[in-house]
Amino acid sequence: MIAAPQHMKCSYQECSVQGTATAEQVRALNTRLEGLSEVSPVQDDYHKAFYCMKTMNGNVKLSIIKKSVGKMGATLLEYQGLPDTQVHDKVTARTIVRASAGPDSQKFLVDLGFKQDYEVMMKGKRYKVKQMDITIYKVQKVPKPGDLSNTTDISSHYLVEMTMPVHSMSDPAITEFLSLAESLKPLVKLEKYDANKLRENK
Repeated sequence: MIAAPQHMKCSYQECSVQGTATAEQVRALNTRLEGLSEVSPVQDDYHKAFYCMKTMNGNVKLSIIKKSVGKMGATLLEYQGLPDTQVHDKVTARTIVRASAGPDSQKFLVDLGFKQDYEVMMKGKRYKVKQMDITIYKVQKVPKPGDLSNTTDISSHYLVEMTMPVHSMSDPAITEFLSLAESLKPLVKLEKYDANKLRENK
């Protein structure tokens, strides 16, 4: 996944598929991905707070991502366009806009009229296979805004997601993307995902 450098912003389209896996499946999946990845996996823990603003044209949703929780790390402001499942029959398409953010990003959104919706902690690993990112996360609920001392697992399963930046949904690299997803069966079934699934389980 393309990350926004400090003091910079980026916008791109990505295709994605998701699935879930048990702890036993994740152990086997880690071994499989370590053999496929060109580089060592990265521990990827972050806190994500979702904000929403109601407008005449519908809801606008943004999120604040704080990387490297507990250490010096980047804070990003992220907009994800509504996932489009119509442009391709096997992957979800979405537009991502990210920008580096300062310590007052929460106040900035509230001043604009956004209200905090919910928060989650994402704890896991990120693997890189060519241009594809495969992440394996335990998703945790944050019971009180900003309180990360008492998070609880939303599910006993792990969330597995594979993403890749693309120029368009006709990008030939999507064929390789789907081939990799298929090769990870039966450890995990990666497919188009329900955009509201995580929100419903908050």
